[in-house]
Amino acid sequence: MTYLINKRFLLLFIIIFIPIFGYSQSYSGNDFRKLSLTFNGGVSLGDTNRGEYFLSSNFSTNTKDTYSFGGGIQYALTPAWSLELGYQRTRIRGLDSPFETQVNMISFNNIINLNQLLLLNLISERINPFLSAGVGYDLYSYSGPNEKNYNHNSSYNLGAGIAYKLSNTVDLFTHYNYHIGSNKIDNETNGWGADLINSLTGGIRINFGKPKAIHPSWKPHPADLSQSDYDLFMAQGDRIDKLHTKLDQLEKRSELNDQHLDSTIQDNRTSIDSLNVRLDILEQRMDTLELALSNLQGSINPVIVNQETGRAELLPAGHYVQIFASSGISSAQRVRNRAVAQLNSSLQNAKEKIFIIKRKQYYEVLIGVFTEFNDASNIQQIMTDFHADAYVISFPRPVNLLPDFEGLKVID
Repeated sequence: MTYLINKRFLLLFIIIFIPIFGYSQSYSGNDFRKLSLTFNGGVSLGDTNRGEYFLSSNFSTNTKDTYSFGGGIQYALTPAWSLELGYQRTRIRGLDSPFETQVNMISFNNIINLNQLLLLNLISERINPFLSAGVGYDLYSYSGPNEKNYNHNSSYNLGAGIAYKLSNTVDLFTHYNYHIGSNKIDNETNGWGADLINSLTGGIRINFGKPKAIHPSWKPHPADLSQSDYDLFMAQGDRIDKLHTKLDQLEKRSELNDQHLDSTIQDNRTSIDSLNVRLDILEQRMDTLELALSNLQGSINPVIVNQETGRAELLPAGHYVQIFASSGISSAQRVRNRAVAQLNSSLQNAKEKIFIIKRKQYYEVLIGVFTEFNDASNIQQIMTDFHADAYVISFPRPVNLLPDFEGLKVID
C-alpha cells in the first residue's frame, strides 16, 4: 500500500506551530551563552527489514548501515527553544545491488528543550531530553552499475535526543533523526512516496559566552519562596524604598548646597573685583597721600601690631583714620599689605602705623596714631576716593560705644 505525505501540512506544522509553542516560555536572558557550535558523528541506518521504519531507514531496495557526520550553528531564542542551521553528510549503499549515493543535507531545525517545558530541571540540572523538527535541502549524487546522476530536493526532519551538561562550555548529546527526503535517492521510485534516511549520532556542543554564564537550556527552575522568605523579601523592599527616599533628600540638599556655593563664589568674585578697583584707586592717590604725610603738623606714633595677622589689640589714645572695612579678614589683610608696601618709603615704620582692628563683625584698616586731629582729617579726605566711608576715629571711645570694640584695649 502506498502512503501519501501531505508535505505542505507537515511544513506548516514544523515552521509555525512548534516555534510558537517553544516561544511561549518567557525569556530575559542577558547572561546566557546563546550561541553554540555542534559537531556530531554516527551511523545512517540501513534498510534491512522492509516495513519497519523505526531504527531503520526506508528505501525501494535494501541498504547497508553507513557513516554520518556533520555540524551546526545554534542560537537559543529562549530556554525552551533554539534554532539550528546544520549540515550532515552520509552515503547510501545498496545491500542487494551495487550502488552508492553521496548525500549532503542542509537543514534548518527547531530544537525544543523538554527539561524546560516539562519542568524536568526540577529532577536534574544536567540532563535535558529534547525534540527537533525542521526543513532542509538535500544535494545527492547517485552512482550505479549502469547510471550516474546528480539531483537535489527539499526535505523534512523530525528527531529526539538527550543532552548532558559537562560544563558551562561543553555539552554532550545523542540524537536520533528521522529524515524524509526525495523518493529518488536510491534511483528508484517505488514505496510510499519518500525515502527515509534515519540516523543515530552522538556529538558535542560548544557554548560561547561569559565564563560564569550557562546555556539557556540549563536555566534552573525558579525556587518557591516560603512565607518567611517572602516576608524577608518584602522587608528588604521596604528598606530599599526608604534608602531611595533618603538618597532623593540628599540629592536635593546637594543641589541646594551647590546653588549656595555658586552664589558664594559669585559674591566673592564681585567682592574681589570691587577690592581690585579700590586698590587701583589707592595707588592713584599715593602721591597725594605721601605729600600729606610729609607735611604733618604733628606726628604719627607707632602701634604694637601682630605682624603675622596685621592686627592690633592695644591702642594708644589718639586719632586714627579708617581707610577700609570688610567682613572678611583676608580682604582687610590684602588692603593693609598693599598700603604698607606703597607707603613704606614715605612713612617710617609703616608696618606699625597701618594695622587692623576688629569692630563688631568688621575688620577695619586704620592709619595712626595721629597726635593732631587736623592731620588725621586731611588724610581722611584724601582716602575718601578709595573708601567712601573713610572716617576719623579717636580713642578712647565714649562708654556707650565700648561694646563695639570688645577685646580692644586703649591706653592713655
